[in-house]
Amino acid sequence: MNFDTILGQIDSPSVLDEILALGTHTPVRAKGVRQSGQSHYQFVAHLDANAQSWHLVDDEGHRASAVGTWLVQDGEASTEFAFPCGMPEIVRMLYPDALLMWGRRGEGFYPMLIQEIGQRSLLITFEHREDPAFRATAVINRSTGIIEKLAVLGDVVILTEVETGVHFDPEIMPEFLPISDWIRPNY
Repeated sequence: MNFDTILGQIDSPSVLDEILALGTHTPVRAKGVRQSGQSHYQFVAHLDANAQSWHLVDDEGHRASAVGTWLVQDGEASTEFAFPCGMPEIVRMLYPDALLMWGRRGEGFYPMLIQEIGQRSLLITFEHREDPAFRATAVINRSTGIIEKLAVLGDVVILTEVETGVHFDPEIMPEFLPISDWIRPNY
């Protein structure tokens, strides 16, 4: 990887290839928080890329999942799709290839800077194709290839717990504890 160097749009495919090489293809379960302005909610997401399935449940009991080729929201099948289409942004963090920020055709952002931060993480800064002052950032765990923090336009998603190789039972409602303090980074 080319660290601490400004990258051009032409570098985007190689950056994505290097990020995807970090990933594992075992099932992954993540708990986290999404904050937008003054509001926030907690969630649990599960992804099994080999089975092409995912589940998402939030602290208000809303559920979404991919079952076969159907997107199911709160128990109602709504849209037929092909994996990984239809994934919410939170689930895309577990499957970075599905994130629409890698400079591919039709995507507004591209990676323009990669930096090492902490002991185990990479910070990627994305720049908008049409407005270089419009930036987004992602923190990627080097051992799993999972995006553990994503910040775009004031919306921030932070994964607070990540487990790989685990089974997720979509029928069980996860327990969400109140957030009482700032979520400290673990890079």
